[in-house]
Amino acid sequence: MIHNNSIKTYYEDLTKLNKREKVIFEFFCDNSEIMFTDRQVQQKLGFAERNMVQPRVTELIGKGLLEEAGKTKCQITGKTVRLVRKTWEKK
Repeated sequence: MIHNNSIKTYYEDLTKLNKREKVIFEFFCDNSEIMFTDRQVQQKLGFAERNMVQPRVTELIGKGLLEEAGKTKCQITGKTVRLVRKTWEKK
């Protein structure tokens, strides 16, 4: 098994991340839970708005570091939202 710090360093060097992308990517690397919604990431990191997270998650998906892993119903809005995970967490 490869240590999370090694994986995180490899991907950070592979793709230069801006400050907020790095915070969000590290959140996924350091968390034992596998999948999160954008709103869960926002709340756990203490960002004031979901729009501070959602565009960065989309960018990280575009860079191949995160991936959409399903859908769930948001407990706050009742809408169907995406679940996101690290790309190397495939089960």
